[in-house]
Amino acid sequence: MPTTRLARALATVAGLTGLMVVAGCERPTGCSGEYCGTLVIASGGEPDILLPPVSEFAITRDVTDQLFLKLADLGLSGNTIGDEDFQPQLAERWEWDAPTTLVFHLDPRARWQDGHAVTSADVAFTYDAYTDSLVNSSARSTLRHIAAVTTRDSLTVVFRFRQRYPEMFYDAVYQLRILPAHLLREVPRNQWRSAAFGRAPVGDGPYRFVAWKAGESIELAADSTFFLGRPHLRRVIWRFTPDQFVAVTQLIAGDADAVEVLVTPDNVQRARADTQLATYPYKGSQYGYVGFNLAAPGDTTKPHPLFGDRDLRRALVMATDRERLLRNVLGEFAKVPPGPLSQLWWIWDPEIRELPYDSGQAARLLTRTGWTDSDGDGIRDKDGRPLAFRLLL
Repeated sequence: MPTTRLARALATVAGLTGLMVVAGCERPTGCSGEYCGTLVIASGGEPDILLPPVSEFAITRDVTDQLFLKLADLGLSGNTIGDEDFQPQLAERWEWDAPTTLVFHLDPRARWQDGHAVTSADVAFTYDAYTDSLVNSSARSTLRHIAAVTTRDSLTVVFRFRQRYPEMFYDAVYQLRILPAHLLREVPRNQWRSAAFGRAPVGDGPYRFVAWKAGESIELAADSTFFLGRPHLRRVIWRFTPDQFVAVTQLIAGDADAVEVLVTPDNVQRARADTQLATYPYKGSQYGYVGFNLAAPGDTTKPHPLFGDRDLRRALVMATDRERLLRNVLGEFAKVPPGPLSQLWWIWDPEIRELPYDSGQAARLLTRTGWTDSDGDGIRDKDGRPLAFRLLL
């Protein structure tokens, strides 16, 4: 059937489920007591730089979230609406002065690991950096609803929003890993992606940076003076591997203690077959989707010659067996979501009606809109134009 070839060109929309694996045996450390031990994490990748605004790598976030704090963090509920479910980090408390004015009071105990106090100037500096086009942070567009971040005194910072919306607090705290202004202020913003600070960062979190052996590992050590409480693990090491298969191999061999994501059903089976390993499934934040370009190439005021047609978009979706594609790649460890969203988001609702897989209806819809196989080559066409397009991955 002519729609079959089109269906193969479309990617599935998948809400992924993560699966963490940890070893069931304790690694010899040479120390004993409550604050001890070393955790070795096998990772199928390596950070590009340990400077949060300029990296989009998941492994970078894993490491830097142990080095740099937010003002507050999501609670266990994962609720991003309002501020009730958030847990204090750098901010000791907060209040709303007005519907669009949010005031944070920093914890006076917070210190950078070189001894300097964390101040409201650091927060204002961080916002300015994240929204600077020279830094070009991926969070920049998300922060566009914040009009200004100013200081009231050394421990009080004020966020002013352009308008009210449900995730105001989430945007203010979750997008920003607070940075040390006294160490980064003199670094040209257009050089941040190669800054020396990003290879040996100084943070304010529970762990201190120790060493980065390129292509091999990153080591962090617990900060015994951390103001929110000393970490119970003395060291955390990320060991880099070429891919997740090798990471799981190291875990099974006893060369690592944990792997955060197994990715494929084959890796899950390998891990579950080892009685020394324990697997913990959890809802993941990742999802994939195909986004149709609705604007004409070179002229955004005109509709796209193909995707400007709603019936064509509907036909392409119905011609794609997303459930089958998902099962072939991810097995039971993913779901087809009701839209381009993660299972962690509060708006996830499996009861939302979505277009079904129906290749017959898709074929009839294409024919009704003029897309037929006029020359018998197996590809539908209309007015001499084949139904063909490119996907950017």
